[in-house]
Amino acid sequence: MFSVKTSAQSDTIFFNSKWKTTVKDSAVYYRLKPFKVKTKKAIGRKIEYLDSVYVIKDYYIKNNAMQFEGYAKDPEGNYNVGKAKWYNEEGTISGSRDFQKPAPGTFRVPAPPISYINYSITDKSLLTLGSEFCLDCQMTNRKLFLGLGFGFTNSYNGQYYGLPDLHLSYNVSILFAKIGTTHKNSYLLGGLTLMNFIDLGFGYSLPYNPDAAPAFKGFTMSLNLRFTRNRKAYSQFMGY
Repeated sequence: MFSVKTSAQSDTIFFNSKWKTTVKDSAVYYRLKPFKVKTKKAIGRKIEYLDSVYVIKDYYIKNNAMQFEGYAKDPEGNYNVGKAKWYNEEGTISGSRDFQKPAPGTFRVPAPPISYINYSITDKSLLTLGSEFCLDCQMTNRKLFLGLGFGFTNSYNGQYYGLPDLHLSYNVSILFAKIGTTHKNSYLLGGLTLMNFIDLGFGYSLPYNPDAAPAFKGFTMSLNLRFTRNRKAYSQFMGY
């Protein structure tokens, strides 16, 4: 009996009116020891990199009525996820919030774009750096990338050229197709992709003015590398 009573008290956390931990005699609220449940079962959807969450339930010590119920990434309840509800002492809901959505009046910084480096060669080589946006990253092995960058050619009789680049790349499983344009030429590529991190392509470049350098006319080979913290941009074969 003594063992059971000791265990029950250790599973309860007591708080004062300012939500600082305290002893039972001076407590205003208390919390049962948080326990873990699967994320999808708890909030009805999956959250990336979060397999399970803690169930947080707080009570008024005065009448044992519920004060808060929700879910958190940590057992201390500092990082809430999913829907949460607050109650007054009479048991009616005093507030609610979905922590997966920004609070009213707040600004959420957009996810950073993808950085890419592309090396291609036709009659001359071209090195392009820029950013891409993944337009449908929710799909597992099918991605559509919209890219904007700027490239530099090697020497044309001692002169170097800069070319702005705009392209769309459609990656499906281990294959990709890419169409793009600069102010000097348009191009079409297709080839193999390694988890969307490396694209190795072959295609054709058509200049808008064949008589003006740089022409970039003919068959083209291309190597493209992507770098991003957005793991959804990569194929799931990367093990994420």
